[in-house]
Amino acid sequence: MRKAERPLGVNEIAAELGCSERTVRRLYKNGTLPAYKAGGRTSPIRMDRKALAQLKKKRGAV
Repeated sequence: MRKAERPLGVNEIAAELGCSERTVRRLYKNGTLPAYKAGGRTSPIRMDRKALAQLKKKRGAV
């Protein structure tokens, strides 16, 4: 899988949004962040690059 197609992890999402990893986890838990778990209940949070771009556009960050 090319880097441009690879889903982003929590630290990458936080860097793109300019917030902390804790904030990303809170936004995910509240349902505000269009992310997903990569497997089971304890698996890491992932987010597609396209979904992140749409979120940033919606928030006026782009």
